[in-house]
Amino acid sequence: MALQGRPWNDCKGAEKAALRAQFDALKAETETAPHARIAAILNEIGVIPRPD
Repeated sequence: MALQGRPWNDCKGAEKAALRAQFDALKAETETAPHARIAAILNEIGVIPRPD
């Protein structure tokens, strides 16, 4: 909201629900994905041993 020059509590109704759904989806994606990506990269470059 701040990036749009609007007060934080200006978001209501369908707009709020849509933003919440988008936020929840992004949060869920980043909760698991970064660890898997980091482990894959470290495995690829030989920093950590590959799982057997």
